[in-house]
Amino acid sequence: MYHSLDMSTNSDGTVVCIGTFDGVHVGHQAILSRVREVAGARGLASIAYAFDAPPRWTQAGEPDRTLLLPRATKRALLQAYVDRVIPVALADVRHIEPAAFAEAILVEQLQARVVVVGEGFRFGRDRGGTVEDLERHGSRLGFETVAVARVEADGALVSSTRIRSLVVDGRVREAAPLLGRPPLLVGIVEAGDRLGRSLGYPTANLEIDPHELLPGAGIYVIHAFCKGSRHEGLLYIGDRPTIGGGSLRCEVHLLTPGPIDLYGVDMEVHLLKRLREDRAFDSLDALRAQIERDIVAAREHLLAYGEQTTRFSG
Repeated sequence: MYHSLDMSTNSDGTVVCIGTFDGVHVGHQAILSRVREVAGARGLASIAYAFDAPPRWTQAGEPDRTLLLPRATKRALLQAYVDRVIPVALADVRHIEPAAFAEAILVEQLQARVVVVGEGFRFGRDRGGTVEDLERHGSRLGFETVAVARVEADGALVSSTRIRSLVVDGRVREAAPLLGRPPLLVGIVEAGDRLGRSLGYPTANLEIDPHELLPGAGIYVIHAFCKGSRHEGLLYIGDRPTIGGGSLRCEVHLLTPGPIDLYGVDMEVHLLKRLREDRAFDSLDALRAQIERDIVAAREHLLAYGEQTTRFSG
């Protein structure tokens, strides 16, 4: 079931970190930075052993819209720190007892010489293994355990759960320092009903992965990346109550000239600030007037960002 990695370029072994790394937030970055530091000091290869989903998914089914990042974007962010990212289906390893995980995965498969984890790390069947267990297994099997202190911000621990709560509430500006970047969405532009164009404000309709967390409904100031360029814009998330509601929509209006044909193009959207919540208007004229006010407010806010954000999903 388990196979050794080809480490012919470095027979001395590896420095490994383990986790879901949902969001690759500043707490994860502290662990990843320590991996890079230890690997560089000891001349070892570095590995992120990354589960595809949080452990709780295996406890109550696979809930929709909980991931802070699409898998490809998470992998790209992890690759900025380590030599190799190994994606793992949590279902394939969740049944392994902690002692067996340490021996079969960490030693035999990953050739770990150092394992870097957070202070609250749990592993193995039913998340039964602790950092102390990992240290004990390491002493027996020949690897060192390095525990990295948890990161706090504003008096509370940084966690994916905390960030999800902020994003769902639309508080993306508060989530950004915890992530070390703006919250983001990645989607494919699909054909819409051209309502935005009829209002004088054409939009690109995004199809978002059903497992990717969406922020609370409303209007957001954004940076959008597509076809090799960055554009300023607005993102609407909601069910369009002014025209009678319906399915949830994610629609991007670019404030700067963009490519003429976006259909089928992947777009990465950075959420900078929520301007307002979604609401119904008495008429399309009233909606059109509000959109114009939103654009004015967005342009003012965007002056503070300049060229600060870059694309992460490749």
